[in-house]
Amino acid sequence: MCRLLVLAIVLVHLVNCQDKENDIEESTPLVYEPSWTYECVPDEGCQRSDFPQPTLNRSMIFDSIDLCRTVCGRFGGIWPKPVTAALSMQTIKIHPNYLRFDLSNAPAETRKILAEMSQVATQNIISECEGNVTEVVEMPVIVHITVKTDNMNLTWQTDEQYRLDVQSKDTSVVVQVIAETVFGARHGLETLTHLISADKPDLSEQSKCGLRMVAGAKIWDKPVYPHRGFLLDTSRNFIPMDDIKRMIDGLATLKMNVFHWHVTDSHSFPLESRRVPQFTKYGAYSASEIYSSEEVRGLVEYALVRGVRILIEIDSPAHAGNGWQWGNEYGLGDLAVCVNEKPWRQLCIQPPCGQLNPANPAVYRVLRDLYRDIAETLTKPPLFHIGGDEVFFECWNSSNTILEYMQTKGYSRNVEGFINLWSEFHEKALNIWDEELAAIGETEKQPVLIWSSELTQAHRIQKHLDKKRYTIEVWEPLSSPLLIQLIRLGYNVISVPKDVWYLDHGFWGQTKYSNWRRMYAHTLPRDPNVLGGEVAMWTEYVDKEALDPRVFPRVASVAERLWSDPTTGASGAQPRLQRVRTRLVQRGLRADVLAPGWCAQHDTRCL
Repeated sequence: MCRLLVLAIVLVHLVNCQDKENDIEESTPLVYEPSWTYECVPDEGCQRSDFPQPTLNRSMIFDSIDLCRTVCGRFGGIWPKPVTAALSMQTIKIHPNYLRFDLSNAPAETRKILAEMSQVATQNIISECEGNVTEVVEMPVIVHITVKTDNMNLTWQTDEQYRLDVQSKDTSVVVQVIAETVFGARHGLETLTHLISADKPDLSEQSKCGLRMVAGAKIWDKPVYPHRGFLLDTSRNFIPMDDIKRMIDGLATLKMNVFHWHVTDSHSFPLESRRVPQFTKYGAYSASEIYSSEEVRGLVEYALVRGVRILIEIDSPAHAGNGWQWGNEYGLGDLAVCVNEKPWRQLCIQPPCGQLNPANPAVYRVLRDLYRDIAETLTKPPLFHIGGDEVFFECWNSSNTILEYMQTKGYSRNVEGFINLWSEFHEKALNIWDEELAAIGETEKQPVLIWSSELTQAHRIQKHLDKKRYTIEVWEPLSSPLLIQLIRLGYNVISVPKDVWYLDHGFWGQTKYSNWRRMYAHTLPRDPNVLGGEVAMWTEYVDKEALDPRVFPRVASVAERLWSDPTTGASGAQPRLQRVRTRLVQRGLRADVLAPGWCAQHDTRCL
């Protein structure tokens, strides 16, 4: 009887439990959310826990992979790698509302740009929480910025080193950023943002997000190379200004300091010239695909606040077609020859064809107006790229006007004759550039950049190009001896090896794709004449829709090579690069993925 009573009670209990479970299923279905934790393991980086539940009884356990990477390892999440760094593995909660910048130890002339740099740093910190830091912590973070000089020119001679010191006290966090120039201070502020990560939001409150900062740090840092550039071609496919600014944001995150703007080519001429409005009238793809003078000035200022120098390139005398075809209509004769001619294969490297007409004096008058517009737009002292590669002699050889001019000059109708004509063009163009700089008060002659070409070959360059005036941008493949030859001849060079640092390679023809590891592994000669390098994004097969993942995070590997020139391999850099990739995404860039998600949660396990 007792057994029957117990069995009845159990059955009633089971029925009641089943009813409750049915009620739960009908009202609030169960949701199982993994709550992984991450451990900083010596020599292995951050590793995800074996079970999706918090582990509270071990040290160095973090709720997010980003927070773990911010403190794990000698350099935490800092990119590019600094010269020296000592980081605490402890973190402290902060809130941007309690972030203060003290500029009293900076020259008065620098405080405006330093305030703007500080605002950018603050916005980047807030981006860790996707713009909404909801966990309020009343811990003051005082950032004292010391700048020793009032020089705000960004050049190859600019001192970009900085010191960063972070100390946590009972009632506040004190940060010291010490630099010679505002640009060194900007890099220090950038590194400060790399010491901060979002705290994992509470699963019960998805909108909640807080910030954690490394509790202590001592960093000293400076770049190896003064020219750390990124080239973007906006002629073959137009790239809107907002997308260009986003590229600048990415460069600033990586401490790259030159935006090489290949703004014109034979395909289009989208750069507005107030003195020569015909350029965009005849050369723009459409009325909406033009960079106005106001936009360009705004971009120059935008970039400078982010420690980036705008280098405008007007490619010439080759790669000049659309935008130059209006000369006859305005009584100036042929400003360019071979424009849009066909069949194109005999006249240029790729369609459409077009080369300036060096026999026409009007070409130099038009260049003078264009150069003045550019000189007035760029920051002082202006850095200018005159193009200068891939001249097709067959194009000039097809023009009777040019051939007659060559005859009057005594230039033979062979390779060396056309080389002399080519050299003469650059001599005249450089003189015009110098005169236009002098007209705006820049009396000291500035170096200009020019692409490597037949004109820059070791056996003839000294006859045609003054090493004091021309810096050669060498885009030859790794197998070419030209870079070393030019260094030995005493020319300043910038390296952009096309078979390693061209971001478009691997997407057309027989070209080979370079992943970030291959780009990271390429080293430059350590020589005073090597000013640095660039990574190039040509846009035959890219527009704004595909831009971000083609550029980022691969460009970050070149950024670290040019800033730190590390002796360690790519494998040790991968955890920090994973953190960089997340940081770029948080700042609005659609950076490509580096590895499968499991590998991204287990540093060094997929190498």
